[in-house]
Parts: sequence; C-alpha cells; structure tokens
Amino acid sequence: IMSKNKNINDSDSDEETSVQDTISTQDISDDENDSNDDDSSEGFEQQSSSDESVDSNEDDNESITSDTNEVTNINLKEIENNIREWDSKNISHERKINKAQEYIHTDDLSSDDEDITDKNTIGRVPLHWYDAYDHIGYNISGEKLVKRKGKDRIDLALSMHDDPMARRTVYDMYNDKEIILSDRDLEIIRRIQAGTYAHPEHNDMPDYVDYESSKKEIMPLSAMPEPKRRFLPSKWEMMRVMKIVKAIKEGRYVDKKQLKEKEKDTINNLYLIWNDQEDEIVAESLSLRAQYHLPAPKIPLPGHAESYNPPIEYLLSEEEIEKQNELNPKDRFYNFIPKKHDCLRHVTGYENLIKERFERCLDLYLCPRKLKRRLNIDPETLIPRLPKPKELKPYPNSLAIQFLGHTKAVRSISVSPDGQYLVSGSDDGTVRLWEVDTSLCKYTWNISKNNKPINQVVWNPNPTHHIIAVIVDDELVLITTGTGDNDSNDITESLLSTINDEINSNIDSNDNTNDEILSDDEDDNQDKNQKKSKKNLKGLGIWSNYKRVSDNDAVIKNGSKIGPRVLMKCKSEITKVVWHYKGDYLATVVPNYGANAIGIHQLSKAKSQFPFMKSPGNVQTISFHPNKPYLFIGTQQHVKVFHLIEAKLVKKLISGCKWISSIDIHPSGDHVIVGSYDRRVVWFDLDLSSTPYKTLKYHEKAVRDVSFHKRYPLMASSSDDGTVQIFHSMVYSDLTRNALIVPLKILRGHGVIGNLGVLACEFHPKQPWIFTAGVDGVINLFQDI
Repeated sequence: IMSKNKNINDSDSDEETSVQDTISTQDISDDENDSNDDDSSEGFEQQSSSDESVDSNEDDNESITSDTNEVTNINLKEIENNIREWDSKNISHERKINKAQEYIHTDDLSSDDEDITDKNTIGRVPLHWYDAYDHIGYNISGEKLVKRKGKDRIDLALSMHDDPMARRTVYDMYNDKEIILSDRDLEIIRRIQAGTYAHPEHNDMPDYVDYESSKKEIMPLSAMPEPKRRFLPSKWEMMRVMKIVKAIKEGRYVDKKQLKEKEKDTINNLYLIWNDQEDEIVAESLSLRAQYHLPAPKIPLPGHAESYNPPIEYLLSEEEIEKQNELNPKDRFYNFIPKKHDCLRHVTGYENLIKERFERCLDLYLCPRKLKRRLNIDPETLIPRLPKPKELKPYPNSLAIQFLGHTKAVRSISVSPDGQYLVSGSDDGTVRLWEVDTSLCKYTWNISKNNKPINQVVWNPNPTHHIIAVIVDDELVLITTGTGDNDSNDITESLLSTINDEINSNIDSNDNTNDEILSDDEDDNQDKNQKKSKKNLKGLGIWSNYKRVSDNDAVIKNGSKIGPRVLMKCKSEITKVVWHYKGDYLATVVPNYGANAIGIHQLSKAKSQFPFMKSPGNVQTISFHPNKPYLFIGTQQHVKVFHLIEAKLVKKLISGCKWISSIDIHPSGDHVIVGSYDRRVVWFDLDLSSTPYKTLKYHEKAVRDVSFHKRYPLMASSSDDGTVQIFHSMVYSDLTRNALIVPLKILRGHGVIGNLGVLACEFHPKQPWIFTAGVDGVINLFQDI
C-alpha cells in the first residue's frame, strides 16, 4: 500500500501540492504539540492578528493625513488594496485547510465487517498454499472465493491512462479485490508520513484536572445540630470524671507530661555498678522469669458441706463425728464439722481461719511449682480406624451342627483335606470318624490300652493319603480311613505295603546290629560310648504292624483295610505329632528324651531320625513350615526356627509369655501365631522382627489352641473360659503394609468343667467354618449364617 501511495503522490501532484501548501502556511511560532491541534483554530488566530494590524494602520494613516494633506488620498487607496488582498489570501488559505480536514472529521464508527460477506476468513495463512487450487480461501458462509483473472502489465498501463481513479486503486491480494482509496484515506496516509497523529484533534498531552482535592466543601450535606433527645449520659464516664475530679482536689492527679518528666529524672539518677554484659544477663533472666511465671493454684470453691444451711445428707451423726475425731487430721475428709444454722447472722467465726491461711502461705512459699507441658490429645484419634465386622464377612458367627457321641472330654480334632470328614480323639479312648454334612459317626476305633486318653489326632495333609496319625500315651498309631476313591486307596495301600516291607527289613537289620554291638571290644572307651549311644537310640522309634485287631474283625472297603494299620512304639509318652505338607514325614515330641526329644519319621522307609545333638529346651509344640524346610519348635518361652537341610538355627522368637501352649503358621509362611497359658495370643512377623508384632489379651483364662484359615483371612483362638475368639487377619503382599488384625466374633457353646473349656479348634479347609472341641465331650461346627 505504501508503494502504491508513492505512485499516487507522484501522479496527483496538484492535489498534494495544494494540501501541503495550505498546511505549510501554519503559524511556526506555536509549540510543536499545539501545532497538531485543530487547524481551523490556527487560521482564525491569523485572521484576528491581521485585523489588529489593520486597525493600527488606520490610526497611523489618520495621524499622517493630519500632518500631510497631499499624500493622504494616495496612501488610503494603497492601504485599502493591501487589506483586500490580505483578506482574500486568508480566506482562500482557510478554505483549503477546512477542505482537507473535512476528510478526517467524517468518522464512521460503524463496523464494515458485518456488511461484508465476501471477506476471506483464512487468517494469516500464506497464499502460496492455494497456488494449486482455483480459489484463495473461504468466506464467512463457507463458500469458496474463486480466483479472478489477473491483469497483466499492458492492462495496468491502459487502466492508468484511461481510468482517472487508477492512481487511487490498491490491490488486496487476500480478498482478490481492487480497493479505491478515499480522500480521507489519503489524508490519513499523508499525516502518518509527516510523522503526526492520524487524527488532527488528538491531544497526546491533555491538561491534568484534579476533580477531588481541588474542590473544597465548606458546608456538609446536613449541618443541622443533633437533637437533645438523642443524648444519653454515660454512667461510667460520669464515674471516671468524678474520680479524676477527686484526684485533682486531693493533689494526686498527674498529667502525662509530668509522668514523662519523672521518668526522665529517675533514668538520669540511675548509674551502672557492673558492666554492660552483666546487666544484659540480668535483664534476660528477669524477662525469662516473667515469661515462665507460674501463678499460684487457686483455692477450691466451697461445696455444699461448707454452707451455713447444708442438706441433711452432709450433716454428720455423733458416731461419724467420733470416728472423724479419732482420725489423723490429714486423713479426715473435712477439716471442719458441717453445721446447720437458721440464718447467716447466726454463723460464728471460723476457728482455724488464721491457721489455714498461714499454712497456705507456707505452701505457696516453700512448695516449688514446676511447669509441665500438657498435650491435649483426643483419645479417639489414637485408636486406629478399624473396619466394621459387617464389611469383613464371611466369618463363622452361628452354631450350626453338633457332633455328639463322646462320653468324655474331646482333646483333639482334625479335618480331611477335602473338608468332608472329621476325626476326633477323646479321653474315653476312642477315635471317631464323622461326616461333616450329616454329623454321622461312620467309624469308631478303640485303640487305647488301659483306657488311656487320646492325646492328639492329625489327618495327613496329602489328599491322596487317607491316613490319620493318633497319639495314645507312648504309641503312635496310623489309621487308614478309606474315605477316598479307588485311586487314592490304592496309593495309600502301596505306601503301607512299602512300610510293611521296611518294617520287616528293619527288624532283621536291628538284630544284626545288636549282635555287632555285643561283639565289640569292651576295653576301648570310645567303643563303649558308641555302644551306649546305640543302645540309647534303640527303641526310640520302633515301627511294627498293628496286631490288636484281627483280620476277621477288620473292615474292608474297595479291597483295602480300614482301621489301625501301623504302630510306632516309644519309651516315653508322646505329646505332639505334626505332618509335613508332603505327607511322607511326620514329627513327634517326646519330652523325656532330652536331645532326642524331637524325632522326624519317614513313612515310605519306616525310619526315624533325630536331628538335634543337644536339647533345644523344654519343647511344648512343633510345626513345619508350609513351603520351606524349616521346623518351628516352641519351647516354654521362645520359638526357635531351624533349617533342616543346613542344620542350623535361623531365628529365635522372643514371645514374652510364661508358658507356650500352641503354635500355628500362616499359609504364606511369613507370620506365626502363638498361644500361651497366661491368656496371651502373640503374633510374629518373621520379616519384621524377632519380637511380637501384636500381643492380644482377649481371653480370661489359658489359651489352649490357635489356628489360621488356609484360604480366608481368619484366625481363631480357644480358651479355658469356654469361648472361641474369631479375628480378621489380613496379610498384604506389599511389604510396606502391616498385617491388619480386627476382632470379629466371640463364639460360645461349650461348658467349663474343672477350669477347662474349649480344648481344640480347627478351620474348615475350604469354607469359612470352624470346628471346636470342648471338655464337655461335644464338637461344635460354627458356620457363616
């Protein structure tokens, strides 16, 4: 556009020269900023100045004509001609300025964009993108703007010659249009090229007008005085004024000026005895004393007994008065005897008033007071937010089935791996096999000798081995149940056949070893020790066939015998038996054997081994790790973890209990729960520490048994108080989160006989159910109902 304007300025020389001549004739003496104001005002100023000069010339001419009469007429004509010429020049100059400014004052503030519908809406997009198309963009309606055929240089030269408006025409390449510049556009371009503002009336330095501070209001909006009815005299102000008046009369009133003068005099009279540092230390000590000042405790308010007319229940009888007088004054409940008076004026003076006040002064003076920081903590915030029991279902909550048949206390129970059968051992010397769904007793075996109790029954955890291990005094009996299918029964029979073969072979080998032992040289001390050790080992675990039941009395099902099959004899009483998770090994505890108290027996080879050379302690219970070669041994106060392959102690857990009764391992193998006879249930996190993670004290008497569920996050503990506590025990795989233990339910259903209650508890392997056995000879099944 600027290049096009240069051509227009060169071609239209007459218009430009006329406009520039009119603007160049402005008054140069004015300021540069004032020159950009309205041009018409400058023209009028010039005309007024010319009129003044004419009037001065006329006065001079009159003086000249009075002096010289000859030249008067000639000068008057010349002056009139000059005035006419000057007026005509000013009028023509003013017309030219007004004509140029008419273009600027014709401002059209309306927007032309609303009327133009063929405007290109592509924005700031390079036009060469549309070189390959027949259009250059789109209008506001979305229609294409078709390219029109452009003019070549010959057409432009002809249009410049023929068209009078060609010099004012500008080509808009975005809209593909030719725009004719108006006079107003030319005037704006000219003013911009000249370095001035586009609009002549624009004032870039307006005068500052102070509208607020310059106007001073003398009269308010309403100068009416307040009515007297609104005035309310203040009682407290009157009392303050009277106090000041009284002080003035007595000469006690001091002004602020007088106070300041007294302070200055006191400061000037003071002088330093010590150095500045000691003064600063003293000042700091005084500030600390003021900061930590402890006010004296207040005397408690009087109660009803100290009233002159107390209630009747606060009055003491004669016997109570005598008892109170016999007591030491420090032990008495009251330092006085409550009395009743009809009115306040009948009350006599208190005898011990001076004495009590003196004692209080001594207490405040002699008794030191100490500042204690007290933490105001809401006790509810310290309690962890536990979920509600309804949110933690399923868990056993109701008694569903009872298994009746035992005549004495049931010491032990065990559930089959599939959860269909239950086996129990009682003090009546019998072992019973029950169906869980129907509570039907299928088999009853009386394997006790001399009516001794059944200490423990344990079902083999391997689902293909339907074998039960039973402890009776110093014997371990293996019973086949026949509860499996044909394949599992065949596997069980093949295992027992290998046991029988190994038993026969072991009997022959034991006879030979005995002969060799007897033929050794008795003179050698080392050989003697070996003989003694072998003799001691002999008889610790002797395997044999169970012969108390004849073949005619044996029950045969699917070609296999059902009942006691194998017997292992020990020299002392067996207290505990535990199966390995593979089902081929089992461990027994014989406390009187010392270092050989714990024996591990292999069924497939009918052999026994004793892994410890030294006694691990007073062994109470044992348990295998669910998936690692670890053996957990519970002594009287500790739990020791041994690695069976490496034969070393891995960890020692400090329970803090006086006497451990039972132990169970979580299915994950990282958590251990221990029950004790001192009413405690202790939870250990093996990855966390050797000290208890949680110690639960919910039972009132000794804890007999503890158990984990194999599938659900449940834990249970049975006690001699006749209750079974059910807990939600969630163990997270994230190591940063601790186990969540929430008490859920207290199950009751067993009686307490001779300070004994629930002796055993075990969860169902697949359902959220729990079996409990008590001293009352009843087995209860609690289900989630």
